[in-house]
Amino acid sequence: MSAHPLEPREVLFYSDDATDPATNLRREAEIFEDVDAGRLPEVVRLWVNSRCLVRGPAKARGYGWYDEKLADEMKIPVITRATGGGVVYQDEGNLNWSFFFRNSGRLLAPPAAFELGSRSIIDALNSLGVGARFSPPNRIDVSGRKVSGLAARSTPRTLLVHGTLLLNADLQALNRLCIPPSGCPPVANIGISADALKDALVSSLAKSGWKVKAAGARTA
Repeated sequence: MSAHPLEPREVLFYSDDATDPATNLRREAEIFEDVDAGRLPEVVRLWVNSRCLVRGPAKARGYGWYDEKLADEMKIPVITRATGGGVVYQDEGNLNWSFFFRNSGRLLAPPAAFELGSRSIIDALNSLGVGARFSPPNRIDVSGRKVSGLAARSTPRTLLVHGTLLLNADLQALNRLCIPPSGCPPVANIGISADALKDALVSSLAKSGWKVKAAGARTA
């Protein structure tokens, strides 16, 4: 059996410049396929979308959704991702993060995948004095407010956990457009820069034993 999905090894670090939502989600699918096929090592990716809503493949009880009429009136693009879950609002003040890890040959239960996948983000935030914690089933909270939602996809060979991170997003637009699931706390911005988070994440991975190899920015 291969190693635990989060046992430190070499990881390729992408910090992408493209902001087109369709391009970025297509890139997520391509990286997943390349890691799953062994064409890429494990990957960490940071990326930003221009203003949009990103939804899971299907509307379901217990998932957040969105005001479809208002989104149409505001001409907000709605993009469907491959991972499950509800709808998230994104703009240039929202940082997306993705972890593509080699799996151990068995599928992880979603709660375990979310907690493991968010660990380095939480460590990075805490190193900046933010005070973040994982909140089941798939959130990162700070002071009782949601700052990140998570989604996942897994095969026997590859685990993808990706999520949002509210740095300086338009919360007024978010709250108008998004209908949160029952029990979800209010959202909040963290108020740090994307560069600060990137540096803290690289440092957190290195301290945990990962051999971080910068892959540069991709613009398309």
